[in-house]
Amino acid sequence: MIMKYALFGLFAFALFFRSAAASEPIDGGGLGSLDPGALDPEIYKPVPEKWSEKNRVWQGIPSIEATSDERVWIVWYSGGKDEGPYNYLLMITSGDGGQTWSKPFMALDREDEIRLFDPALWRDPRGRLWLFWAQSLSTFRPDAKAGEKEWDGRAGVWGMYTENPEAGENAEWSVPRRLCDGIMMNKPIVDKKGRWLFPSALWHYGKSYYNLPKEKHGANVYVSTDDGDFLRYLGGTDRNGLATHANEHNLIELQDGRLWLLSRIDDGIGEAFSEDGGKTWTEMTKTPYKQSSSRTQTRRLLSGNLLFLKNGPVEGRDGKDVGRSEITAFLSEDEGKTWIGGLVLDGRDRVSYPDFGQTGDGVIYATWDHDRFGTGEILFARFTEDDVRAGKFVSEKALPARVANRLEKPAAE
Repeated sequence: MIMKYALFGLFAFALFFRSAAASEPIDGGGLGSLDPGALDPEIYKPVPEKWSEKNRVWQGIPSIEATSDERVWIVWYSGGKDEGPYNYLLMITSGDGGQTWSKPFMALDREDEIRLFDPALWRDPRGRLWLFWAQSLSTFRPDAKAGEKEWDGRAGVWGMYTENPEAGENAEWSVPRRLCDGIMMNKPIVDKKGRWLFPSALWHYGKSYYNLPKEKHGANVYVSTDDGDFLRYLGGTDRNGLATHANEHNLIELQDGRLWLLSRIDDGIGEAFSEDGGKTWTEMTKTPYKQSSSRTQTRRLLSGNLLFLKNGPVEGRDGKDVGRSEITAFLSEDEGKTWIGGLVLDGRDRVSYPDFGQTGDGVIYATWDHDRFGTGEILFARFTEDDVRAGKFVSEKALPARVANRLEKPAAE
């Protein structure tokens, strides 16, 4: 069965007002209500055979969330030959804490040149499981260069949620809804005031007909005070473009009340701080952390410590980053001033884009990708803070890396 939410076709005038009533108004850049980038995606259950493991060419960029110590979810994207107009989302779930995984049971896509990409899973304080993703026109201009075909200069963060995640594949989901401009591939956070803060980015590169203000390009923050019903722009940083390609930022609320923003930049990790709840930010500067230009994850754990997932040692090796290899976990007990441990989740090359979630018992669930255009593996591991401190899997709850999904390509002759 295919559930279609694209009810208005190109006549999206009513959709525009529906979206504007529930989220930030869409800046159409002159396209107005006839804006295909603002049209709802289609939800496919079951997943069509054409998107099966044997028919997919590549896959990667996963996100993970655990809604109980047994129920875990992973989402990623694939489609076409690379990142581009034919990208769609795929979701799998585990009912035994990640020991076994379903096949993809749900997909989101549009049958046109709108790409769905950079998904993120998040369990909100009400226990709902959210699926967020970016949606963008691709190959928007016939004369666009290769790099400019990946997005339209505005994109949009979309979301939907289920109130019964423990139902697994049978969970019922809300109608997809556009929340704000930009791309958000990392989880929101909830600050001490109860506000939901969303790390959405407007990338610096590329051109389009969407003439969004230059002062909004970079790493931005949106805020919701009504459990995600309405989002408004709060503030942002990196207006000078340390990340000329992609801001992929995390938010951390420090114990002194400041917000700390860590972002992928062209040659490492950038940081910025806000002392007024996210309205104004320092300009982004480069941290001493050695990291290839690739997504990392830094968030606060239930213990109050910070967890940092990245490629290789914090200080690099011989003063250099290790490229996209060695997905490694570190802990900080002093608000990010120093990092301890070093649990290597995957020591291979071509591993990237880690994400993690945590359950109430303190167990951490992580995912990342390996060899996107080869074996196309989506990986999973389960561990605790003790494992990170020890630098090896020592706890009873630990589950070293295993494959949650991989491509099925013909064996080489």
